[in-house]
This record gives sequence, C-alpha cells and structure tokens, in this order.
Amino acid sequence: MGHRLNGNGNGSGKEVNVVRCSGDLNATEMVSMKTRFSRLLNQNRKFFLLDLKEAGHADLAGLGILVDRIRKVRSLKGDIRLFNIRPEVHHILNLIGLNQIIETYSTEEEARRSFRIA
Repeated sequence: MGHRLNGNGNGSGKEVNVVRCSGDLNATEMVSMKTRFSRLLNQNRKFFLLDLKEAGHADLAGLGILVDRIRKVRSLKGDIRLFNIRPEVHHILNLIGLNQIIETYSTEEEARRSFRIA
C-alpha cells in the first residue's frame, strides 16, 4: 500500500492524502490500512482518497474495517472517499448498501474536487 500527500503541506490537517490499496478489500489488507490511517490521523490528517484500482474483490470483514475507519475519520470532521473502483467491487458495495454511506468517484480528480478544501 502506498501513500501520497497532496495539499499545502503546512500540517493544518487540510491536506488531501491519497492512499493506494495494493490488493483486495479483505481483512488482511484493511488491517494494514487501518494502521496507516491511524498514523495519519495522529498527524492531524483528516481527508483521504482511497485508490481501489488494484482491488478486484471485497469481503465483509475488509469492508467492516473500512466502515470502522470511515466512522473514526468522520468523527474527527474528516472523510474517506473512494475512487478507481472496479465494477466487481462497486457491485458488492451496492449489494450490501454501502453505496449509501461511502462516496465513490471514477477518478482521483473527481474525488479530490469533492472535498473543496479552502
């Protein structure tokens, strides 16, 4: 999993952080991401884009961890938004109703614009 910081870089917490998922949205991958998100939150980072280009499958355990992280980030007045979602993963999100609570975008630029951080 990779991470890239974009923004003004002044530590204000308004930077948009791009986190790349290096595999499927399963428990193993999401435990690793949970640790990454926790470290970034401890650095006052609150706005995240999750690139799912490499994720061809999602399971309930992995999605449960993702929802947990989204709730945590939102409780701190931030958010996690998804982009580059393969049709198979998008279908799973729709099937279990997560499309109602997780914002998804086709491209990184669309997802980035959705934050409209001043």
